[in-house]
Amino acid sequence: MNTDSSMPRYDRIVSLVLLVLLGMAVVFLVDINPNIIRAQLGGDLPVITVSWVILAAIVILTSTAADLFTRDHPQVHARPLWLLDLRFTVVELAPGFWILPAYAVITSFTFFRLFSSGLQMFAFVLALIATGVLLLAALIAQHYSMDRQPEVRQIALMVLQGLALLMAFGLFSAIYYARMRTLYSAVLVGSCGALLAYSQLQWTQARANLGLLSFMVGLVLAQALWALNYWAAPFLLGGAMLLVIFYVVTGMLANALTENPTNRPYWEYGVIGAILMSAIILSVI
Repeated sequence: MNTDSSMPRYDRIVSLVLLVLLGMAVVFLVDINPNIIRAQLGGDLPVITVSWVILAAIVILTSTAADLFTRDHPQVHARPLWLLDLRFTVVELAPGFWILPAYAVITSFTFFRLFSSGLQMFAFVLALIATGVLLLAALIAQHYSMDRQPEVRQIALMVLQGLALLMAFGLFSAIYYARMRTLYSAVLVGSCGALLAYSQLQWTQARANLGLLSFMVGLVLAQALWALNYWAAPFLLGGAMLLVIFYVVTGMLANALTENPTNRPYWEYGVIGAILMSAIILSVI
């Protein structure tokens, strides 16, 4: 038993990370098999293989474990939880804590898979390392984000923000690389952006309108992708441009939802966003 309730259960966290890494290794071994069963959905949609099914099972496992870890925290009931009424019982859920652990798996698989033809097995090794680091950091930071000490919470929230930005870049780059029709790619970018925004904005004061605000972030990203699809830029720069938009929009929303919002952060985000966008555009010219 862990006698210090403020400390994460590292034994359970490490066990989950190792189990996820084992599953990811199986995914990569299945994925490189040329005789694997493939399903072509048609059009410009990607080919679905058995590895995607295994990956979905790993994501469900990760999200479930993250929810259990969160609800075991002694301070979790200081936050509003979702209540799922099953008639015979009521289940408490913390969906905001599913997002980063789940995307730690999805991002590593989709991003480093882009380099499999050039780096071959080294790309898979990098994906495993990235999965382990991102998942471990997300689970530990989410635990400390509910700590009683404000200094500890602040550091944990900064780590979670950094993880969200890293995952956003990986996901946006992978989607931009696929060059799917705007109808498909915009939905993917908007969904990923909305969920990642939800994971960040849940720490603000606007918990009642959190879903709507997150949807607005996703809608902005989807519209930006529509314009970017006419821009012949490398996929990393396209992902970087979407990342800057995500960073600026979520940052401004987070400032607006604080107890005492000020105008200075708006100018700072605007200037930083303009500089970064200009640098990305000039790098292509």
